[in-house]
Amino acid sequence: MAKCKLVALTTPLPGKEAEFHDWYQNAHLGEIVSIPGFQGAQRFQLVAKLAGSDSNPYLAIYDAETDDPGALLAGLGELAKSGKMTPPAYQDMATTYTALFTECGDYVKAG
Repeated sequence: MAKCKLVALTTPLPGKEAEFHDWYQNAHLGEIVSIPGFQGAQRFQLVAKLAGSDSNPYLAIYDAETDDPGALLAGLGELAKSGKMTPPAYQDMATTYTALFTECGDYVKAG
């Protein structure tokens, strides 16, 4: 099975930062990883920009394994349609970037 990473770069709506963090950590991550194929997820906060112009200060990385990346995306759509996905009411959707990647090389370890 291919290893996949779903990445989401996000920004909370102004004045809704606390609600955004609560929703993302305590609802959204768990909802997404409930989809078959997803194994876990973790959030990160930007500490330094090295290149590029993306303005989103938060990153979520979802780990998955699948032989059919399209099925992962279909699972996201089904979750949203089912009403079991909490809407992103506190997220600035105009700046959000979300993409699914599959591995294309071996993992390189230090040392």
